Amino acid sequence: MKTILLFVSLLTISFFSISLRAQYIPTSPYLQNPSLAIGYTDSCAQFWLQTYDYASGGFFTRINKFGTPIGTNKHMLTQTRNIYAMVRAYMLTGDTTYINLAEQALNWMYAHAWDYNNDGWFQELDISGNPINPTADKTAFFQHYALLGITAYYEATGDTTARNWLMRGYNHLENIYWDTRPAYLGYYDKANFNNQNTWDKSFNATVDAITTHLLYLYLMDEDLAYQSRLEELAAEIINHMVASMSQQTIGFVERYDSDWNWDNSETMTIMGHVLKAGWCLARIHHLFPDPSYVNSAELLINHVWDNGYDHEYWGPYKDFNRVTGEMLMWGLPDTTKAWWQLEQAITAGLQMYDITKESWYLQMADESIKFFMTHFVDHVYGEVYGDRTRYGAFAWNEEKGGDWKAGYHSTETGYYTYLYGSLFYTYEPVTLHYSYEPLNYNREFVLTPLAIKDTNLMISQVLKNGQTYANYDPYNRILTLPAGEGGHFEVTYESTVTQLVTIEQNELNDFELYQNYPNPFNPTTIIKYTVPTVTLREPQSDIH
Repeated sequence: MKTILLFVSLLTISFFSISLRAQYIPTSPYLQNPSLAIGYTDSCAQFWLQTYDYASGGFFTRINKFGTPIGTNKHMLTQTRNIYAMVRAYMLTGDTTYINLAEQALNWMYAHAWDYNNDGWFQELDISGNPINPTADKTAFFQHYALLGITAYYEATGDTTARNWLMRGYNHLENIYWDTRPAYLGYYDKANFNNQNTWDKSFNATVDAITTHLLYLYLMDEDLAYQSRLEELAAEIINHMVASMSQQTIGFVERYDSDWNWDNSETMTIMGHVLKAGWCLARIHHLFPDPSYVNSAELLINHVWDNGYDHEYWGPYKDFNRVTGEMLMWGLPDTTKAWWQLEQAITAGLQMYDITKESWYLQMADESIKFFMTHFVDHVYGEVYGDRTRYGAFAWNEEKGGDWKAGYHSTETGYYTYLYGSLFYTYEPVTLHYSYEPLNYNREFVLTPLAIKDTNLMISQVLKNGQTYANYDPYNRILTLPAGEGGHFEVTYESTVTQLVTIEQNELNDFELYQNYPNPFNPTTIIKYTVPTVTLREPQSDIH
């Protein structure tokens, strides 16, 4: 009996025939072999090691093309984003240089970036860690991002100090920035320096809460309070940002007053923000399935694909006037693309491909990562450039670090390319590294490194200091450490979904039907099943 193994798991059934859905095949080496992203991430992290002040502490903010500091400021956003970069590099490589430096930088940040008089995080710090303007307003953007590196470090170490600071920052956001008025729920965009006044709403105040800490808090704790807040933020994305799209030429409204009325003095819309909103809705859907999340995510991402994406040279464009539809050139003769916006196309594409199995999401991710790795990555001095032209050439400058750029987006691109590419596309195991200090009480850690359908991920192996460790629950992904237990742990995760379908020359007996996306009334329905019999002819490619 002849058996053919197909590199597909989904077939399209129409009313009158059975047919294989045409599948886009990525050509980027980073999607064909996602483990290549580990070396890329390691290279980025190596670049940032030289930007740390080993004498006084803290990462310098402005960094030139070669990794040399320009000036002496050490802004908070630089610290938290580079701490995140160090943690993710450690989790991918196991190199303790990174996690040790993350701890040093965190201690410097705790000591200098927190406002011990009024609470909240300062942004601008000088070489000694003193606030440059202690009475400046404090935006939700910076309060959210301050928790980025802390959250990642806690995820990788279970460190109690990091946990305490994470909760301190989170509770500050909930107590000061969250608008509890039932008709206007959401995080305020700004507070004054002593937290006496709060005002406005925005994309950043809303969506960046998800990406910096809230999603990970839920993944680690599975607390209903975090679920509720994630669902509320998803509702705000849909009810305000997505709802505004029909009245814009391109994109959505990004800034609002405190009552969610549009701020028409700000007309810029950013393609990376549109993609990021879709990516976040897709991740929340993986945790708490809701068709409205998928429908809105598809609308957002498809909008960029149709209106703000370069189909000739690949990747999303940057900024537009949402009213006129005009691309914002910022004084350049050529259109531009930004490093972090390419990341959103990669991550949103792979996340939505996992949910819908629609090939164009995979194509967007593949094209964007090819453009990114070819034109944004500096293959001589390391790390990535911030901006490139449509064709990948020089834009404004080639500085690698600044007020808005550090190691975060470049390493996150590598981290999620490895996780998403392996678990959502090639269906290969992934291994992540964790470091736990021994404590005098029992501990349990829920290990879910990404938003994924709960039953689709399991732990297949745990090593402690290179030796097999058996005290874990593979399907609930719980690692148990008795009192006094600690060390370096390597945790291997596997998808419970296989991409292999066995086709034999027998009669088709049965199949298992799932709801399709995004509309249950589509003319075709995606069905996952085992096929005992099918006649297959594939003239354009070999089947292995």
